[in-house]
Amino acid sequence: MRFFEEQMSAFDGQSLNIYRWIPDDAHAAVVISHGWSEHAGRYDNVAKWFADKGYEVHALDHRGHGKSKGKRGHVNRWLDYVRDLEQLRLSVTQTDQYLLGHSMGGMISTLHMLEYPGNFKAAALSGPSVDVSYDVPKIKMLLSKALSAWLPSVSFDGEVDPEIVCGNLDIVKAYRHDPFNHGKVSVRWFIEFLSSIERVKRDAVKINTPISIWHGEHDALVEPWVSEQFYNRLSVEPRHRELVMGTLHEVLYEKDWEGTAGSMQRWFDRF
Repeated sequence: MRFFEEQMSAFDGQSLNIYRWIPDDAHAAVVISHGWSEHAGRYDNVAKWFADKGYEVHALDHRGHGKSKGKRGHVNRWLDYVRDLEQLRLSVTQTDQYLLGHSMGGMISTLHMLEYPGNFKAAALSGPSVDVSYDVPKIKMLLSKALSAWLPSVSFDGEVDPEIVCGNLDIVKAYRHDPFNHGKVSVRWFIEFLSSIERVKRDAVKINTPISIWHGEHDALVEPWVSEQFYNRLSVEPRHRELVMGTLHEVLYEKDWEGTAGSMQRWFDRF
């Protein structure tokens, strides 16, 4: 297997960091869209697992994340993430392409399926953040809307405790000490996120890419009802959703993550 990183220039000139895991006998490709505050380099074990099964794996650090350029946790429009993801997909030469999106990456993946219908044969979503699990205070909403119009890149801390994200304490420790995990959110990012939620609620029924969802049973960051309601809005067939018992948010980092990866592979192999 060959692994390498390279830089890609996005539609607006933004420099994005790309990761590629290429086995000699690849028959298909998986494209990964990572979650908020993290980076695609964290998916090395998952990528190598899929590469061993004959899949190329391609991933990017979303703008403002990891080794990609841009203010940490800031984006002008969430569709910028989507356009970046499509540009990455276009660089993949395998005909059979599958999408794997986690958390924020699950929302980006969902928007991609709306913007570019049919470009992936199937999608696997892990704890997709297609809604907010808590009530947003009205004062926070009003301030964010005002600042988004006048000072869109003003940022605040996301205040997420890594211990509620993953039950694997080795992963929690590594997350805390990872210099590429930033914990920042800009007011424009937040307002655009809320706008994306409303679009997905309205348009989920239009998605025509087969979707399977894996959600941690005890996920306190994106609570399971979020993906349940999203799943119920879908009309595409086939579709699938399951709770990963005894896990938190990052089901692909728990100690038994290979079982979940195996379920994802079996989902891809159906198409």
